[in-house]
Amino acid sequence: MWAHMSQVWRQHRWASRACVGSAGLFAAYEYDRHLQASAVARTLRTFADIVIICADYKLNFRAERGIEYLNMIHERAARRLLLCCKENGGLFIKFGQSIAVQSSLLPPPFRKELSVLYDNAPSVPVAEIAPVIERGFPGRTLDDIFVDFSPEAVASASVAQVHTARLRSDPSRVVAVKVQKPEIKLQIGWDLFAFRACAHLIEYAFEVPIMWSVEEVERRLREELDFEREAGNSELAGRDLNTLGDRWLRRAVYIPRVFWEATCREVLTTEWVDGTSLVHPQKLAAEGWSSKEIMQQMAALFAFQIFVAGNVHGDPHPGNMLVRQNPQNAYWREPQLVLLDHGLYVRESRAFRRQYAEFWRAAMLGNKQSMATIAAAWGISDAAMFSSMVSLKPPILGTYHGRSDKGGESRRAYEQQMEVKRRTIAALRESSRLPPELVFVTRNMNIVRANNQSLGTPVNRVQILGQYAALGLRRMLIDEALSSDRRYTGARGVLPSRDSLLSRVAGVVAGEWSYVTFRLALWAAGAGMAVYGVWARIWSAVTGTPRIKDLDGVMDEAMRRAIEKKLGYQLDTSLFNA
Repeated sequence: MWAHMSQVWRQHRWASRACVGSAGLFAAYEYDRHLQASAVARTLRTFADIVIICADYKLNFRAERGIEYLNMIHERAARRLLLCCKENGGLFIKFGQSIAVQSSLLPPPFRKELSVLYDNAPSVPVAEIAPVIERGFPGRTLDDIFVDFSPEAVASASVAQVHTARLRSDPSRVVAVKVQKPEIKLQIGWDLFAFRACAHLIEYAFEVPIMWSVEEVERRLREELDFEREAGNSELAGRDLNTLGDRWLRRAVYIPRVFWEATCREVLTTEWVDGTSLVHPQKLAAEGWSSKEIMQQMAALFAFQIFVAGNVHGDPHPGNMLVRQNPQNAYWREPQLVLLDHGLYVRESRAFRRQYAEFWRAAMLGNKQSMATIAAAWGISDAAMFSSMVSLKPPILGTYHGRSDKGGESRRAYEQQMEVKRRTIAALRESSRLPPELVFVTRNMNIVRANNQSLGTPVNRVQILGQYAALGLRRMLIDEALSSDRRYTGARGVLPSRDSLLSRVAGVVAGEWSYVTFRLALWAAGAGMAVYGVWARIWSAVTGTPRIKDLDGVMDEAMRRAIEKKLGYQLDTSLFNA
């Protein structure tokens, strides 16, 4: 009897503990969901997905599995990562977008799956964002600041959404009000903790050195959440355009005005501009806009920022640009590019900007010694992998030519992907030593190149970049030559010294000579591409082989051949068109 009572008591105790535990878990879940914006649940979901992805690679990525199975592992991992980002939302959308951009360091399925994260994110009701606005302007309500505030968001991104409204102080003016989503403030600490922890896990599991970039990524993300900083970036970009840009560029590009009286850390109010987003190329074509004109404006704008202004937009994807009829032209259709979302910028040092322009000049002139000197100063040793990173192309993955036995092909495919992993690790180690501006500028150029490709590659992007590199280098050399405390020597360039008329004249001549030779090299490259185009069309007509249409493609082909020569076997050309 006592034994039976003791057993009943133990069962009752365990049942009570289970009930208390369940109640505690339910209370913790409800607290996290309602008061912490599900921050803890999102973090646990992230850890679980990353652990599963790591375990899948560790257990199943084997040579004997076959090439199809190896590719399936990449696809599973990419889909799981996409689902995790979509379910978590918020900053995880930005994490996924950043991974999608780095297609040169990851298998193609990651870019293919994660690219959908550039679509609009769900918005939240006005009732939930009104407290965010009122928190930024103590003592004032939403109605005190705005009239005709749109009940629905006209655009929604990962961390903010945009509404149209009119300023109470100027009801005749329509403005765009960008408001940070209320849950972001609660989630950011947990999200960055999850990001750091997952980076640690990936580095430990695969020996991929990525922790060096975590601090920089965190800093950039926090900067993007400061809308006062974004407003400052926007105004600086506008001043650069108006004071340093040429007449054509000032006419071709527009940056909306900021209204500081309705702007705070979590709210940004700017001029509303009607236009068509570059996300919809078919709509642009239906409206009669020329993709060539649009791309010329885009490539020129970012080349100007990189080589002349030194203040570079960090996220030039199509969703951040609109096209509208140029208001300065009332006679015929003329596109004007409107640049939005100035949250992420990098300010180049003058030394880096000059070095980068000189690298482009050396490349155009074929001065391999100068290129090697500059590359060595940047810490670059694996030129092929660096070229892959710059060209936004996936690394060596997939199938081979010249092998018929399935087992041998699988083994070679595995070895090839392992080689890519080793070279990616080396490239990441080198990236930790590169100038921060170079990593950032490379990202900008990659996205612009992808935009050009999405519009059918209507312009020679390399030529436009080279033209602004020549202009920027000329301006820097002449500025240094005319500085009152510098003189020019042929052996050592511009040096701090006493002022003299002769040194100024010599410096100006050197700057002009640099510009002339640079432009001549660009002209020669353009003429060579024209001749190549005629020859390629003839060859294509005779042999049926598709021709490479642009200089980017020619550079990719040269890179592929160099890699094949180094590795000793032929690669599948479809890999370079992924």
